[in-house]
Amino acid sequence: MITFSSFVLLALTASAKAYFLVGQSILVIERADPIVSPGAVAGHVHRVIGGSNFGVEIPSSDYLRESECTSSGIQEDKSAYWFPQLYFEYADGSFELVPGGPVTYYLFPDQSGQTTIFPDNFRMISGNSAQAPPLGSFAQEAVSFLCLDFNGVSTKSNFLPETPCPSGVRAQLNFQSCWNGKDVDSSDHKSHVSYRSGGPDSGDCPSDFPVNLPRIFNEMYYDTGSFNNKTSQAKNPNQPFVFSNGDATGAMYHGDFYMGWERATLQRVVDECHCNPFGDFTCCVQQGIMTRPTTTCSITTQINEEVTGRLPKLPGNNPVRLNGELPQPDPNPPSLRCDVQVISQPVTKREENLFGARGHNRFSKRDDCTKS
Repeated sequence: MITFSSFVLLALTASAKAYFLVGQSILVIERADPIVSPGAVAGHVHRVIGGSNFGVEIPSSDYLRESECTSSGIQEDKSAYWFPQLYFEYADGSFELVPGGPVTYYLFPDQSGQTTIFPDNFRMISGNSAQAPPLGSFAQEAVSFLCLDFNGVSTKSNFLPETPCPSGVRAQLNFQSCWNGKDVDSSDHKSHVSYRSGGPDSGDCPSDFPVNLPRIFNEMYYDTGSFNNKTSQAKNPNQPFVFSNGDATGAMYHGDFYMGWERATLQRVVDECHCNPFGDFTCCVQQGIMTRPTTTCSITTQINEEVTGRLPKLPGNNPVRLNGELPQPDPNPPSLRCDVQVISQPVTKREENLFGARGHNRFSKRDDCTKS
């Protein structure tokens, strides 16, 4: 019998026989977006994964690789990944952050030499934070949501579910995996890359984007089930959740990626990490291809504002949008903090049993006002 999870894996691996998946943790939740709003406060809050040097500005891939630690789940991956935060909207117009966690897949052909790794300083965005992409477009198909029911049937759609999900909601996003071979970025942060000929997860690279990149697929789990007993307090009881950019439909879900892998490791990954058909990369760790972190990794916020707890409005004062209205700039953005604390703590006992290693307590500070 093919379960729903088996169906998802079959769909994911339709055009890539080799892949691995890794559970990750959140580095920071803040209103930073170094691709769209470099050096400034961003328009909405993001959940960030990756190297501890993340901030409102990322000068280069080398800068990310110099991070003290990473929350990516792989020691050699200090890339930055970020996605909009989900909130619960109360009837009085206030908002509460919905907790959760990420899993990221890397998918690529089984044959060595068929995948080109991301060049240094490469960055891209999948999805559109301001306006919903056209229905039926590959950009729209790249986004999906799973209404989870661990004791029943989980259902998939391209929009936020309009019924309570017993086990939470999973936002799913495919990044583009075809590159023009020249540009590490473009004016809209998308035009230098493309989805495959058959859609986000199938087909070949088109002739004007001939370079095959690893395909990044992210699952961001949100614990909406913990709010199911609060629907009577919601402004919209049928669908009480809204993303940080004001999107109450999910159509404007999106994600950003900035390359921070150790290049030699990522090259070995796409060439040699083909050892487990179910995505477990333990065998690749055992072969010395990559390493699991021995510490957790988080940083304090660089943006001087509160984004968790019960909030009177969405950070950035974003209005709740149902029909793709353009968000308005924040007229009074908060200040930036110079000192950012990097918190790198030992892995838990459970993680020690899994990973076979322990780290050391470490607290340090970055000075973001004087960095080059």
